[in-house]
This record gives sequence, structure tokens and C-alpha cells, in this order.
Amino acid sequence: MKTFQISDFRLQIAPSRAILHFAFCILTFAFLGCNTLPVGYDQLRDRVIGASGDTLAPDSAAGYARYVPLGGSSMLYLGHDTSYQSRIVVRFSIPDTMILDSITSFQLVLHQSDTLARMGFVCRPCSLEWAENGVSWQMSDSSNHWINLGGDFLSDTVAAGTMTGDSITIDFKYVGLDSTRRAAIRSSGIGIFPQDTGIVAIYSGAAAATAPRLRITYTNKGKETKRVISDIADASLIDTIATHANPLDLLVGSGVAFRTWLWFNIDSIPAEATIARADLRFRPEMKYHRADTIVLGVHRLTDSFPGKGANARFEEAPIGSASYYVPADSDTVVTIDIRSLVQLWTSRSDTLRNYGLLIEAAPEWSPLFRLRIPRTGPYAPRLEVQYVLPPEDRFK
Repeated sequence: MKTFQISDFRLQIAPSRAILHFAFCILTFAFLGCNTLPVGYDQLRDRVIGASGDTLAPDSAAGYARYVPLGGSSMLYLGHDTSYQSRIVVRFSIPDTMILDSITSFQLVLHQSDTLARMGFVCRPCSLEWAENGVSWQMSDSSNHWINLGGDFLSDTVAAGTMTGDSITIDFKYVGLDSTRRAAIRSSGIGIFPQDTGIVAIYSGAAAATAPRLRITYTNKGKETKRVISDIADASLIDTIATHANPLDLLVGSGVAFRTWLWFNIDSIPAEATIARADLRFRPEMKYHRADTIVLGVHRLTDSFPGKGANARFEEAPIGSASYYVPADSDTVVTIDIRSLVQLWTSRSDTLRNYGLLIEAAPEWSPLFRLRIPRTGPYAPRLEVQYVLPPEDRFK
């Protein structure tokens, strides 16, 4: 009985398998006999394999330096060498109600990043108020200039010391000052001036544990009490004293912002093209650096550089960036992917004009560096573009 059922079952399914095999053969022959792929597929395949490309040199280029606020930096730079000089301004919230007669110690505490470096310095009261988000070598805030470049200060030395090791604590002569000078320190802060050659990096208020601070010891109800006041604002005031740069050099750097503007004529790329690759490439010459890893950012300009120069606006967020590792032989090529920017310029040329791009330090308060981009020759900037056109209509 079981044998008969099994045989019967096999007899039932055999024709179904035969039909499936037959259908598979028919489809295979049909496929092999057809030499045309679905509409548009063969053209798209051919175009991807043979995508068009251009290597463009910049039609216009310019470099310039600009003083920028350095209140957002994690490091405060103090010193001077053949390329830079830098001072520090720092401000504390010192209560007006503090009874000065009860103070027995008033100290300034600074923490150094590069612990092997040494730097003598003096502190003087600022005589003009300043804003952390706008102060620079030239400006006290975003709209007002210093009376004297590099900041306005009283001549009194209220503290002096030598920065060495990971931190320093020095006596601050606040108690012995008259009310006018104490008021200047409370409202405008102090300036720290280098006394030696070289540059040291001091931690800013970005991290609470290493922020500049005041350590105050005073008597409260007959008991000695200590109070620590961290800074509420700080910034480096950096100026270049000898850049050794040709005015026509294309420079990128931090501290004082060195920026390079480039404009490429991309009219040869069809508006309907899909940009598969767009790389900005150049090999820079390192002129100065205080870190071995440097980040460069590319921004889209939203104004005409020939028309507005250094005041030309650009998008704050970079459209592309690249890390440059300073090599011993200085032969590293920088490659920055700007495919999205070139796609915007080509596909939206009616609403988003090509004003060019800007190369700058990312961020501009990076550890001090300056590099030069060649204007001409094999290492000068090139824009390498590869693009794909949409498939043609087969029924034209």
C-alpha cells in the first residue's frame, strides 16, 4: 500500500518537473538570442565605463592675510619668533564686594601645554574693554579698534614670572593697587606679555581643569579661606612680524588667518552631468608649523572675490576638508574631495553662481602654521573632474 502511494506520487510530480525544465530552456535560448539589453541600459553602462573628465587649472587665484578673533581657541600662545608674536588677554569676574583688607594672597595660575618650553612674562592691566568673540591684534571687539595695535594696557606690572613645567602660580599685586587700577582689572582684565624669544602654548578656559584662574586667600570671620576664580574670557593676540612671503604667494595658515582664493572655469561641464569625482589637488610647501597634523578646509564663496576682496563672504561650514601630515621630505600631495560643490555649480548655475572657493585652516585657531601653495608648475592646484551624462533617448 505504501509502495503504491509513493510510486503514484512520483508519477504525479514528474510531468511538473518536465514542464519546468522545458520552460527554463526556452527562456535561456530567448535570452541568448537577444542582443539588445533593456531600453537605455546599454547606453548607461557604456557611459559609466567611458565617463568624461577634465583637469582644470585655476583661472584666477589670490592669497591674503586677515586678523581673526582667537577667543575660541583651546590654546593661548605667548611669545615671539621670526614669524609670529603673540600676547594674551584674560579676564576674571572679581566681586566688587570682596573686602580687600582681609586678603592675604592673590595669585595667578596658568597651565602650560608644552611642558619643556620656558617663557618669562609680565602682566599689566588692560585699559580698554574687549570681547572674546571679536578681539584680535587690531580690534578690541567686532566693531571697535584698539587705540594701539596689539591692545591697550596700563604700564603697571601687576605680576611677573617664568612659565615652565606644566603649571605656574605667581603672586598678583592686586591688593596694593589703587581703586582705578583695580577697577580696570575687574572690567577689562589683564594682558600677559612675553619677555623671551620663543613661543609657548598655555591652556585657555575651554577646559575647566586647566583654565587660567585666580587663587585668593582671605580671612573670613577669623578663619583663613581660599577661593578659586576661573577666567570668564581669554584670547591670543597674534601678529606676524616677518612673514618672509612674497605678496603674490598663495598662503594658508592659522593665528593670523592666511587664506587662498581659487576660481575654476567649469563651463565645459554640461549642466545635466552627474559629477562622479571632483578632487582639488596640490602639493604645498610648509613654511612654519607647531603641529605635525594640519587640517585644511574648503569653503564656497557667496560673494565675488574680485569685487569685494578680503570682505567677500563664504559659507561657514566647509564643503570639504583634508588632513595634511607634515612629512620629512615635504612631498605629500593634498587631495580634497569637492564633488558636492562642483555638482552644485553645474546643476544649479542659474541660482547658485560659481564665485570660487576659499582654502583656510580648519579651524583658524589651530596650532600655528603657514604653508605656501605654488601658483604654477606641476604642484600648482588642479581640479580633476570626472562626470557621467544621462543616457540618450533610444527612440530619437
